[in-house]
Amino acid sequence: MPEKFENTNICGSHFTDVNLSKSKFENVNLSESVFHNINFSNVSFSAAQMGGTIFRHIGLPDEIRDTEKQKGLVFEQCDLNDTVLKECNLENVRIEKSQIDGMTIDGYSVKELIECYNAKGRCK
Repeated sequence: MPEKFENTNICGSHFTDVNLSKSKFENVNLSESVFHNINFSNVSFSAAQMGGTIFRHIGLPDEIRDTEKQKGLVFEQCDLNDTVLKECNLENVRIEKSQIDGMTIDGYSVKELIECYNAKGRCK
C-alpha cells in the first residue's frame, strides 16, 4: 500500500537504495539536495525553480551506451539565460521559436550565423 506523507520535515535525510518510482511530489523543497546515480527516465518537472542547478554525466549508463540510444529530452518554455552546455552531444538537437540574442557556439554568434545563412552571404 502506498505511503502518504503530508506536512513532513525530513530535512537532512539520507536515502540509499530507495524505490520512488511512480511517486508524486507537490510543493517540495529540494534546494541544496544531491542526487547521484538516479534513474530520472520519463520524469516530468513543471513550475520548477532550478537556478544554480548542475546536471553532470547525463545519459545512458556505460554498460548500455554502445547498444542503445537515449530518448530525447524536452525543454519547453524555459528561461535558460546564462546557461552553459559544455562537452555535450547535441546531435540532432532542435531549437525552435527561441530567443537567441547573445547565444554563441564556440565563440561564434548563432544569430549572426543564421542571419548570414539566410542572406546567402559570405560568413566571416
